[in-house]
Amino acid sequence: MNNYFNCLNAAYQQVLRDVLHFPEYACSPRGLKIKEILGYKFKVRQPKSTPIVTADPERNAIIADYTNAEFKLYGSLSRDAEEYSHASAFWKRIANPDGTINSAYGHLLWGRKCCGNPTMELFNAYEGDSRDVMRTPWDWAITTLKLDKDSRQALMHFNTPDFLWLGNKDVVCTLSIQLFIRNEELHMFVDMRSNDVVRGLVYDAPWFASIMAKALEELRQTYPNLQLGYYTHYAHSMHVYEAQYEIAEKMIGLVNVAD
Repeated sequence: MNNYFNCLNAAYQQVLRDVLHFPEYACSPRGLKIKEILGYKFKVRQPKSTPIVTADPERNAIIADYTNAEFKLYGSLSRDAEEYSHASAFWKRIANPDGTINSAYGHLLWGRKCCGNPTMELFNAYEGDSRDVMRTPWDWAITTLKLDKDSRQALMHFNTPDFLWLGNKDVVCTLSIQLFIRNEELHMFVDMRSNDVVRGLVYDAPWFASIMAKALEELRQTYPNLQLGYYTHYAHSMHVYEAQYEIAEKMIGLVNVAD
């Protein structure tokens, strides 16, 4: 199985084929049938953040529209299910009782100062030392690499313990992103507990690629010769729902889109 690619489009096509035609398991989480591969990984060299293009032009229009809408929503740092529902009614169906959503990736990355020790922040403020402050996950990762080019601590957590409660309809799929600088190249690793190929990965991958590009831009202020390296995507469960099988086949090109 070739899991090294030069573009996200090729990687996405391979994921669709593998999960649809060579699944490891057929099971029914929450009573919904899926085909699934556990521990699926692929790598893309210097990925671009443009919308995924498939063999189905009609689906491509949907993908492009929603990708652009999701980029804007994440960029707004909003958690408001009402705002997200303008892009897809799906978000209202999984909203929290207070009308927020958990998988608001922009908010999780740039809107939460959750990295640090609040006790130390107060102590340092009293002592006149501001080195250890509360930071967003983004600030933590970028700062870590600026201070130590070879660091292995540039982690950005998305799914945190506060999302693990019974009845939660929006348990965040992305676990973490980790950045590395090696041989003047920036590498990024995305770790996901669960990835729906048709309704998740197709939108997730371009956004993650945009995060990699943004990190490169900021880190070049410190390391001007830095270049993009590999984007590595790992899903503990890569799957397609039964209701999406025909859509997926059309995206591969194995079903006549005119039918």
